[in-house]
Amino acid sequence: MKKVAFAWSVSLVVVAMATFALAQSRFPEPRIVSGNDIGFRVEGTDLSGKPMGTLMVRVNGRWSEVGASMTVRPLK
Repeated sequence: MKKVAFAWSVSLVVVAMATFALAQSRFPEPRIVSGNDIGFRVEGTDLSGKPMGTLMVRVNGRWSEVGASMTVRPLK
């Protein structure tokens, strides 16, 4: 019984390692598709193959994520 439990545990570890390796190879380092000062950091794809990521802006030569802000204006 101990041999079966040990073999099962080893197989779980092997499957976990294989899954991790596959996930790492599927999503390479994020890259930025850009114009001069605005870009899109591609972080992966959804199930239909469309790119997913973050909008980026170049400020002083460095890429930064775009933040959203809310403004309040009085109604006329």
